Amino acid sequence: MSNYKRIYLENHSYYLTVVTQNRNPILIDNIELLRDSFRRSKKRYDYVINAIVILPDHMHMIVTPQNPKDYSKIIALIKRSFTYGLDVRIKEESKFNLTASSYRRTLSGVWQKRFYEHTIRDEQDYEKIVNYIYTNPIKHGLVDNIEDWKYSSFG
Repeated sequence: MSNYKRIYLENHSYYLTVVTQNRNPILIDNIELLRDSFRRSKKRYDYVINAIVILPDHMHMIVTPQNPKDYSKIIALIKRSFTYGLDVRIKEESKFNLTASSYRRTLSGVWQKRFYEHTIRDEQDYEKIVNYIYTNPIKHGLVDNIEDWKYSSFG
C-alpha cells in the first residue's frame, strides 16, 4: 500500500469516502463542527461538492476541484479542522492506546489514515455513484426513505 499513487486528472470529478477510526460514530453528533471544517476547506480550495452524505462514522462525496491535485489537500484540511475542534474527551476516547507518532499520523485516532478515491469516468459512472451515495443511509438501516436523511445533499 505504500506505493499507492493517486490519480489527478484535469476536468474530472472524484468520488471520495472518508471513515472514522474504528468506525467511531461521532460525525452526526458533531455535525456543526464538520460543516465548519468544510467551510474552512472551501475558503482555502476552489471545489464543488456535487453530492454528499454524512453518516455517523463515514462520509461519501463527489467533488470537482478546480485544481485536481487539491482533493487530497481538501480531505486533509477537513480531517484536521474537525479533529482539532473536537472535545478533548472524545479525542481521548478515540486514541485506543496509540503511540505518540501513530497518534499524530492518525489525527488523534479520529480518522482512518487513508481515504478511498475513485476518478469518475463518465456520466453513467457518475449516476451510479450518486445513487449509491444517496441510498447509503437506507443501506445502513438509518432511514427507510432517502428524503428522511437530513445529512445529505439529496433534494
